[in-house]
Amino acid sequence: MFLMALVMALALLAGAAQAVVEVSDAQPGAPGMTRAFVDASLRVTPQLESAASLPAREQQVLSAFQGRFKGTWEVRWDHRSDRPNLVQGSGIAVLPGSASGLDAQAFGVAAGAAVELDTVAQALTRFIDEVQPLLRLDGIDLRLDRQRSLPYGESRTHWFVQFAQYHDGVRVEGAYAFFRVSHGNLVQFGSQRIAEVGIGVTPALSREAAWDAAVAQLQLEPGARIEEIIEPGERVLYPVSADGAGAGTAFRGAAGSGYAHRLVWRYVYRLAGIRATYELLFDAHANRILEVRDRNAYADATVEGGVFLTTNTEPEVVMPLPYVGVRQGSAPGTETFTDLLGRYDYTGGTASAALAGKYVTMRDECGASALTSSTDGHLDFGTSPGTDCATSGVGGTGNTRAARTGYYHLNQINETARRYLPDNAWLQQPLDAVVNINAACNAYWDGWGVNFYKSSARCANTGEILGVFLHEWGHGMDENGGGPFVMEYGSGEAVGDTFAVLSTRNACVGPGFFTGPNSICHNCTTCTGVRDTSVFARGTARPIASPANVTAAKGMNCGRLLGQGGVTCPYIHPQMGVPYEGVMGYEGHCESLIASSANWDLTQALVRRYGEDAGYAQMEKIWYGSLASKGSAYQITAGGQCNVNASVDGCGADNWYTVFLAVDDDDGDLANGTPNACRIWDAMNAHGIACGQRPACTADADALFADGFEGADPPEAAGR
Repeated sequence: MFLMALVMALALLAGAAQAVVEVSDAQPGAPGMTRAFVDASLRVTPQLESAASLPAREQQVLSAFQGRFKGTWEVRWDHRSDRPNLVQGSGIAVLPGSASGLDAQAFGVAAGAAVELDTVAQALTRFIDEVQPLLRLDGIDLRLDRQRSLPYGESRTHWFVQFAQYHDGVRVEGAYAFFRVSHGNLVQFGSQRIAEVGIGVTPALSREAAWDAAVAQLQLEPGARIEEIIEPGERVLYPVSADGAGAGTAFRGAAGSGYAHRLVWRYVYRLAGIRATYELLFDAHANRILEVRDRNAYADATVEGGVFLTTNTEPEVVMPLPYVGVRQGSAPGTETFTDLLGRYDYTGGTASAALAGKYVTMRDECGASALTSSTDGHLDFGTSPGTDCATSGVGGTGNTRAARTGYYHLNQINETARRYLPDNAWLQQPLDAVVNINAACNAYWDGWGVNFYKSSARCANTGEILGVFLHEWGHGMDENGGGPFVMEYGSGEAVGDTFAVLSTRNACVGPGFFTGPNSICHNCTTCTGVRDTSVFARGTARPIASPANVTAAKGMNCGRLLGQGGVTCPYIHPQMGVPYEGVMGYEGHCESLIASSANWDLTQALVRRYGEDAGYAQMEKIWYGSLASKGSAYQITAGGQCNVNASVDGCGADNWYTVFLAVDDDDGDLANGTPNACRIWDAMNAHGIACGQRPACTADADALFADGFEGADPPEAAGR
């Protein structure tokens, strides 16, 4: 996705998949689909209202809850489901912890032992039963979602747990009850898109027959053919808006009647000659295609090699290559792995290695990598004199700058992520990375691995740029971090950019991506990457990135991507024919600047408060901790998509502002603020995606700082 946004800045050669820029992922002349399939009702989101507006019956339930658990509580009610979307406040003791005061042994946990997920789930199940009048989950089949239920923090101070909704054994995608625990106290809980299912789960056609019908409806261009079926059909229920309306359209019906459901056959496939990974949703009752989406998200003896530490405009630096698989002795030999510093125990004789190891496997389309030493076991892949397929002269035709640079940086970001998320299974598995793909000006995550292109007259080799690696890896981490399902792309692009920014400490995402004339990204000043998260941030001359300024000519200017080639809003990729819009309906890479710029502002506020190293550490803690719970960065509450005057906020249960507060909490009580609550609110509010009133920063005696940003909401720049 990183690449996609990049190309968008260049010439609107829009592509699909989760790439870095708005550039085409199709090979020249590759035939695809002749039309787009989009169902706006799939983008349904909760319609929130305050507790004060609820009828007397609900008021009595809330009063009983307040009377039992005391403290200060805020409730955001979903009119569509007639259930609480979010309850947050002073905290309820549910697990052993420093805030709850509960004894671990009372939960069957030995002194000094860690609390495990099953124990957490049992405690939360008891809580669900205790507050059924409030949660209204009687009769709903809830099952612990182990993939999306994770501990966080040293000694597991936080737990983020989800129970997925099922109906007659079929999962309801994106419908779940959630619980967020801080230091033993439950500080946030609620439900997302849970509703009674009124349809059956028996499809009209078998999996195979439905696929045949879907293929017939696809209307592929002449010569197009399906090359690979990756997922041959899964039965899933999808929540949809009961009135068929899209995101941000107010629901006027009776409380609790705002969600309907579609039984869907979900297939994933690829077309010959096109790098997109298509996901097709086929209505299993009506026997018609609902939507087709692109799932691609478009940087002893020793082993070492030359890599670019930031971008390929600088010299290569020889660095130790971590976790490389080294074989010693006669073929096939015994495999051992280097450590983080590229060292391994050399036992003598012949040692051989490729650019592959415990956590990353590089595949270079220039050829294979292989290096052997029969003297001292030292394996030096060297440096290359040129880009693309140029090699160091040893190590095979796949020992290129891109292969070495990718192997090094993907291992580094994996190592950082494992420090924060030691229980994440995806981080323990080998990641597949392909470099030197015979195309230009893009890169993408395809649902399984990361992919990078060769250079051209306009763009550098994307496998030689740190920020691009980090962005695409970020899509993979986002997909495998346990976060909720979302039906838009802007938030995912902001995720990729945020990983790149935090790792490089550079607001310019992928500097050096563009080369030659016109190498500055759109409306940027000096950034030669795909986007600059600081240009539309607080304190700059440009219109701040916000929903109200999404089409500002001197700002994000996402409107520039409409009208060309018949493109309208909500955004449909003009070449791929699939939706690629953000929450507001504008092109996903462009709209992502709202959330990524807010994250940049929050990071800078934390740096001002704590110093550079400690400030970035604070932001990394908040960011990695949010992965298991965050969904879309913000939501439309009224006015619909493609409307700069729409009402937008971050009040949703899985919106980033809300989740950041739970992660940042340190005492099991959200009602008294969090260490950085005021800074989180200031950054998000400046970009129009916060919620409610400014909370307190419990880490500060005085939240006002000399930079003039803290405690104030600077007016947005003119230029809309």
